[in-house]
Amino acid sequence: MTNPEPEGPQPGGDPEFPSPIAAEGGSGRPVYLRRQPAWSYFLTPGAILIAALIIAGAIWWQPGSDDDGSPASPAAGGTAAASTAPAGASPTAAAQASLLDAFLGYARTVGLDEQQLMQCLNDGANVQLINSHLQRGNQLGVSGTPTFFINNKKLVGAQPTALMLEIIEKERSPNPPTSLDAYSPQLQQLAATNPPSFEILPARPDLSGAAFEGSPNARVVIAEFSDFQCPFCLRWNQVTLPEVRKLLGDEVALAFLHFPITQIHPNAGNASLLAICAGKQGKFWEMHDLLFARQQEWGNLR
Repeated sequence: MTNPEPEGPQPGGDPEFPSPIAAEGGSGRPVYLRRQPAWSYFLTPGAILIAALIIAGAIWWQPGSDDDGSPASPAAGGTAAASTAPAGASPTAAAQASLLDAFLGYARTVGLDEQQLMQCLNDGANVQLINSHLQRGNQLGVSGTPTFFINNKKLVGAQPTALMLEIIEKERSPNPPTSLDAYSPQLQQLAATNPPSFEILPARPDLSGAAFEGSPNARVVIAEFSDFQCPFCLRWNQVTLPEVRKLLGDEVALAFLHFPITQIHPNAGNASLLAICAGKQGKFWEMHDLLFARQQEWGNLR
């Protein structure tokens, strides 16, 4: 069976990938995110690096981000195009908008209070939350997106829906499996890859700060480390999530953790921040669904 690889660095690649996201708070401007230099990844608990100046709608770069000292290329940050495109404009008009224009349009679509949103975008604590999820994912061996933890069962990549449902159903049983022998040949095959794409871990991951759909106290929690700009995450959301959502409630829940790989997805950190701020107004999942549905629209904006 073909194993769909998650998007992102694979073992043997850059050991410092992905780097965290940081932001400078208190500027009175929307907090926007981008790639950090490799040296900035060495963070310690309680010492989150506050280093990147973020200015919506302007050309900017972080000194030291590029070896030659030149401004970042469009693929890594570039210029935010000015636009007066109204909310709900056609895709052609939206293509001329800046990323902030598009995100404010999405905020109106899901019914967010714009003043509260702008205040939230300036709150450095939300950026620190993304950093904490990135660090946690790295500690758990997450090297690409999407990566799932169904209780203590780790599944890497946008695998076939039937495999996800198999794991969920076994976790719902009175005695969830403790051996790979209990699973289908397809899952055993994934477990035999190097590194394994399916494995049984000693314990469930820490889900503090995650957004939940379904009860946080559910017997089965599907924790997803995801990147809003990742095409494989989009595929999972289009194909498998609708089936998983049929099960969500008191017994099965979904938890979303942010793992934006900004080296290849320069807008992913911004999208995570927008989703977090939508969550502050009770609209995380509405924004989650909208960001994935319109990934092609906002993914290349500046």
